[in-house]
Amino acid sequence: MRALKVILIVVLAIVVAGAVTLTIAVVAPKEESAQQQADLDPFYTPPSPLPSTKPGTIIRSEPVTYFEDALTDVKVYRTLSVSRIPSGEAAVTGGLLFIPTAPATGERPVVAYAHGTTGFGDACAPSRNPDQPVSVPFIQTMADLGWVVTATDYVGLGTPGDPYYLIGESEAEDVVNSVRVAQNFPGSQAGSKYVVMGQSQGGHSAIWTGALSEKLAPELELLGVTVTAPAVELASLLDQQWNTLIGWVIGPDVLVSWPLVYPEINPADVLTDNGQSEYRDIAYKCIEAAGLTAQIQTTFGKEMFSRSPIGAPGFAKALEEQTPKPLPPSIPMMLTQAIGDGVVLANTSAKLQVEWCEAGSNLQVNWLGQLATGSLAGPMTHNNTLLAGWPLETDWIQERFAGETQTPNCAFTPPVTPAK
Repeated sequence: MRALKVILIVVLAIVVAGAVTLTIAVVAPKEESAQQQADLDPFYTPPSPLPSTKPGTIIRSEPVTYFEDALTDVKVYRTLSVSRIPSGEAAVTGGLLFIPTAPATGERPVVAYAHGTTGFGDACAPSRNPDQPVSVPFIQTMADLGWVVTATDYVGLGTPGDPYYLIGESEAEDVVNSVRVAQNFPGSQAGSKYVVMGQSQGGHSAIWTGALSEKLAPELELLGVTVTAPAVELASLLDQQWNTLIGWVIGPDVLVSWPLVYPEINPADVLTDNGQSEYRDIAYKCIEAAGLTAQIQTTFGKEMFSRSPIGAPGFAKALEEQTPKPLPPSIPMMLTQAIGDGVVLANTSAKLQVEWCEAGSNLQVNWLGQLATGSLAGPMTHNNTLLAGWPLETDWIQERFAGETQTPNCAFTPPVTPAK
């Protein structure tokens, strides 16, 4: 029974924040993982000074071989490139680039993928993670269609400095700059037309890219935004999740990142004594370890937050500014949400649907049912939404690249009551 309990805890930890995996692998011994990351450190350490401060400049790249068994006729590269933080200063980000090997007849369309929450440790960055092949089931299909797929790690994740988690301008900078990286990569034939695709935190990133793309990258042509289980209605989501296991896992990331932009936010205003001693350590764990820590803490009756952050100093402004407004009708968007999601709650996406449709956004929403059963159904449903939704997204992206017009389905009533 004790072994079963440990297995269940580990499974919960793996799925709790939406890191999409097709299989649950045995975690490598800590010493081996630490050595792997140490070997990668020189690649991710930027030169000083930077060779250029121009966003999208490739500092260095190298082939990634651990995708060979997962993908065919696709070349994969790890990149280190220039991006910017909200202050406007140049910073660096890692990333992955997937390029079809089949000859192209012209410029290739680009899909910019924004990943979900992974944790802040170096090993959590997707481009530093050898388990990444099980997390990208859509890559092969997109490569077969002749598209380049680019995927930023985000500034500060796997590179020096703290990440800007759920800070829309920083996320959007990283996404558009990943498209520039694709264009700048020799032989990619990546063009200026792109679609952004994001899940969970990446949904927040993708929608902010839609909002800021013209300002940040006017030379690029964004054709649409597609998201699954997006963490967008932040106040509603935080108000429901702050005192749950999800709050233990996601809250520390917010409390590390948001004071970088909102110095009036003081983590001590919302954390218990135990939370103050734990939150930064939890933030810098990968999601598996963070979930395990959270489960152990809650099992022993420990609490992370002393109060809901909703009314705490600085949070109202941050929540308002980091929640994107409805996208204009010129940017088609598709949202896929499962009813039984226990991480990004369905009522928050229902709120988005109602309010954005009333505002005139060109929105198409796909509602999915329960995608898992049992005691872990909520977090596993969140985990499985991209796995269930990516074929719909791929068809939708193909329509955007073909120049087809989207018809919104706003007349469809959400199957759950919208959050307040």
